[in-house]
Amino acid sequence: MTNQKLDIALTLDYEVYGDGGGDIFQTMIRPTNELLSICEKYGAKLTIFFEVLEFIRIKEEWQKGNKMGYDADPLQAISAQLKGAYLAGHDVQLHIHPHWLTGKYKDRAWDLDSYYWKLTNVPLEPTGNYPLGLEALIKRCKEEIEKIIQEVDPSYSCNIFRAGGFSVTPSTEITKVLIKLGFIADSSVIPGGYLNNEYFYYDFRSCRIDKPYWFTNQELHIENPEQSGLIEFPVYALNKRRITKYDLQRIKVASKNKSTNLNKIKGKVGKESTFLGKIKYFFEKEMLCWDFCLFSSHKMNAYFTEAFNRRKNSKESLYPVILLGHSKEFLHPKSFKAFIEHHLENINFYTLSELVQCIKDPLEAINLNQHARKDH
Repeated sequence: MTNQKLDIALTLDYEVYGDGGGDIFQTMIRPTNELLSICEKYGAKLTIFFEVLEFIRIKEEWQKGNKMGYDADPLQAISAQLKGAYLAGHDVQLHIHPHWLTGKYKDRAWDLDSYYWKLTNVPLEPTGNYPLGLEALIKRCKEEIEKIIQEVDPSYSCNIFRAGGFSVTPSTEITKVLIKLGFIADSSVIPGGYLNNEYFYYDFRSCRIDKPYWFTNQELHIENPEQSGLIEFPVYALNKRRITKYDLQRIKVASKNKSTNLNKIKGKVGKESTFLGKIKYFFEKEMLCWDFCLFSSHKMNAYFTEAFNRRKNSKESLYPVILLGHSKEFLHPKSFKAFIEHHLENINFYTLSELVQCIKDPLEAINLNQHARKDH
């Protein structure tokens, strides 16, 4: 291989907590500003997956006069931040947790129906319980993002998707809708991953873990040999014991919102009926995503080494490695900065839109890398 750099895409799920908790300025605006500042310093790029259904529902409450405890306008802050990030060369794309659509704000908190956390539970057509069908839901959210970003770039199109909680099993109907609405790529697959509980359901155990991307026109994790349809960019993950997730850095982040994170953990271990079963759960293995917001620099270095070796042994001219993060969890920037400083000379940073361009036109990768080196 002549290219001895790792092609990295930093993807950020931009949202409050899944139960509706969290201050927008604390969980989204401030940590994302810090992350954008670090990216500017080192020439890194973000793909921001904007949970826009959350934005839509908060806007509806705001327009009714419900300030939800905010002194400043959170909607204006979100819009300004996203437009500024886009103008700085970052990407803004679509992320949906469908339970926001039917959520109600009462008693100073959001009441959200966990059944609709999973995109696969959204009906194809409206029902008495859910007022939008799958296509109408995704179309509404796509248009809302375009309305914001087209204020600074009229040519912008929202065309890359990530499902909330990666819950896209089965995904054939979702794939059909995405293609119909003009989406060109998705990043909702964790190769080898499996999880099934109240909040999550995905089954990617049959998926190759060494494939950096593929085309699909049916189940998102199944490759289309005809090389047409959506481009799937899987999130990079390694098979690790669950207990290794809970290092000091992750515990510090979890302590910032104890009730939300405790509910998430309870949901994942809830099927274990005995104490020993719950203990056993933490020592079993799962596909652990490379999370640049939660990982210590040591853990990121270990993942980098594994990914770099895969890249060297691959015949692919482009080997994108997709990292995951959440704005609400970017609370310890020193780890991320230390990782970038250590590996900067061995990384090519891309947005997902740029990766699509590179796949469709391999010469574009050379142009992008030369431009990035010149800017840096």
